[in-house]
Amino acid sequence: MKVLLENSVLTAEAVNEIEAKIAEIEQSMPYLVGLSTNDRIKLNVLGQKSTQFVQRAVESSRQNPKLSPSFMDAEVLERNFTLYNQLLKVLEPVQQLERMITDTMMVAGNLAYTDALNYYNTVKRAAKSNVPGAQAVSENLKTRFRQATRNSAPAEDANTSNVSQA
Repeated sequence: MKVLLENSVLTAEAVNEIEAKIAEIEQSMPYLVGLSTNDRIKLNVLGQKSTQFVQRAVESSRQNPKLSPSFMDAEVLERNFTLYNQLLKVLEPVQQLERMITDTMMVAGNLAYTDALNYYNTVKRAAKSNVPGAQAVSENLKTRFRQATRNSAPAEDANTSNVSQA
């Protein structure tokens, strides 16, 4: 993995091009919405069984239009289900791309962190050997590893306990 990423760099031009393509994709779907967490919770989510149910309802409403309630437009039902299925086809490759980007970020971050630790350990050794300037660099880097102090009540001594022993 390290060999694959060692010389990999996203140029500013490449980032701009990727961002422009993402914006182009977003513009090609002006109907996309953003939901709050509360909004998402309130919605019915289509799973495998629900998707099959909606498919059967679409087909049935097409074949039996007189059975559709007056307040429901069967064509809208069909269009919404068609859009759902079209977006599902688009979602899979986007999720695969997202996973590959996330995995690459994890590998790059791991490699950077490992190299940073190696550098820090070298600086600490240099500071112990009184190499000029190393102590200041070591102090600057060691803030990452400082542990938070805990304010805990002192443990009660067994001899001062109010519990009587029989």
